[in-house]
Formats: sequence, structure tokens, C-alpha cells
Amino acid sequence: MKINEAKALFRGPMVSVATPFTSDYALDLAALQENIRFMMDGGMRTGRGVLLVAAAGGEFPMLSMEERKSVIRASVEAADGRVPVAASMQFVGTREAVELASYAREVGAQLGQLSAPYYYPPTDEDIYGFFCDVAEGSGLPLMIYNNWWNARNMNARMVARLAEIPGVVALKWSAPSPYAFTEGMYRFADRLAIIDNEGQYVWAHMMGAVGFITHVSNFWPEYPLAIWDLLEARKYGEVIPKLAVFQWPWIEWMLKASEETEGEGPFIKAAMEEVGLVVGPPRPPARPVSQGLREELSRLLDAARVPRGRGAGAMR
Repeated sequence: MKINEAKALFRGPMVSVATPFTSDYALDLAALQENIRFMMDGGMRTGRGVLLVAAAGGEFPMLSMEERKSVIRASVEAADGRVPVAASMQFVGTREAVELASYAREVGAQLGQLSAPYYYPPTDEDIYGFFCDVAEGSGLPLMIYNNWWNARNMNARMVARLAEIPGVVALKWSAPSPYAFTEGMYRFADRLAIIDNEGQYVWAHMMGAVGFITHVSNFWPEYPLAIWDLLEARKYGEVIPKLAVFQWPWIEWMLKASEETEGEGPFIKAAMEEVGLVVGPPRPPARPVSQGLREELSRLLDAARVPRGRGAGAMR
């Protein structure tokens, strides 16, 4: 895949899609597909959004290999070629990452998210070999994910080396400092399709980012798309007030939820349930957010005029 093709395909809000479970914590693939269709009905399509499935927002550490495969397959089916599907390939072992990436390519996913191996601190050579093996062994285009807070920080020097691997086409970029973030944007915007994972919407877009990570599209797809449209129109002065409407209060609430229980599933699923979507509980040891935080979230959604009663859960 050429870089111009990657920039056109993996463009717009990249949503970390929640993985629905039943009350006994089994996969609810029907709900997953319904929620993906909900996001597409809200405006997500190729060039204006990407589905990132079986990733952190989808509670991938709590999923088995077969469950991750099932989520990827069901997501591709629901997307039906109308919006690209990216999937997390994160594993501590190369064989497992290659297996999952190969499966994702076979069923029609267009991109694999890959970070440095975790648990054992990897060396630069470990990371480079890991990416080479997954890219060559699977044939799936890859997105470098620098999750420096719980794995090895892949600085600009490391990213430059990984960008030379055939099949590496994108970069989900965050960095430990504003300087490092800007350096990465400057060095790689022409070489990779960069997705902003730092929340630097205006600055990242000005520097060449082709999208940003969001959880909000799970329950209000129109809002991130409105921000994206302002960015694409270079109406940067209008982006900040738009973020103030909901994104900033949402982050403050999300941080409170993260103090109660682990992972991204609990706070994403709370918001999805509030608007009437079927998503089920997070998998233990994560727990649903407290009633007090749910009430606070409800007030936050009402203040921002987030549409309610739109999903299948509203009719149950």
C-alpha cells in the first residue's frame, strides 16, 4: 500500500470500538455489529472514519485469540466495505501476532495496530525484529503504536527505522513530551499516515495528521465528525469551542471513572448504555462505574445535548 493510499483510507476519527458482552461475559457479536451500523448511520465512512477493533477500548487483554478473531471477522462483516477496519495485533509473542495479523488480512481488515512487545522490556533489535516478522509473515499493512506509558517508548529514531519496513504505512502517535510529539509529526507526516493519539487536534492537523483517536464515536458519532470537518476546512478557531462543548468535560469524567476501575471498557460502555446502545458489562476484574458517576455522566450528556434513545437498548 502506497502512502497516499494509506492517507486516503485511514482518515478521520479512528474510534476504539467497544466489545459487547452478554450478562455472563460471553461475546455479543450481534450487538457489536448493530453498534457498528449505528456509527455508520451517524456518518462514518471511508475517508471520514476508521473502526479500530479488539483494541484497548474493546478490552483486548481480556479476549482470547479466538475471541479476537471473532470480533475482527464480525466487524469486517458489519462494515461491509463502507468504512475501513483496523485491528489490534498486540501480543507479547511474535507467533501469536503473526497468526492474528494473518487472520485479519484474510477476513478483510485493512490495517493492524502493533506496539512494542510488553512485559519483558524489549531492546531496539527486539522491536525491529517483531515488526519485520509480523509485516512479512502476515502481509497486513501495519500501524506503529507508540504506547510509551506501558511499553517501550519508540522515539523518532526508532520510528524512522520501523517506517522503512515494507508494509508499515501508519503511525498512531503519542510521545512523552510536546517536543517529542512535534518532532515525530514533523519527521513522519510525509512518510506515514499519522493518527493523533495525544488529543492535539489543531496542532496535529496543522502538522499533517490524517486523523485522531476517539472513544466518543461509540455513542455520538456525529460529534467527532463535526470536529474533523472543521479541521479539514482549516477552521481551527472553531475547533476549540467545539471541544469545550463535550470533549473536555468528557475527559475529566473519564479520568474519574478510571480511578474507580481499570481499562477503557467501563467508561465507554457507561456512555453507550446512557444513549440506549446494547453493550453489556466490562469483563472482570474491571467493574461498571458507580451509580454516582453514572448520574454525573447523564448530566454531562444532557448538557451537551447528546442524542438519547437511538440504539436497540432503548427499546428493551
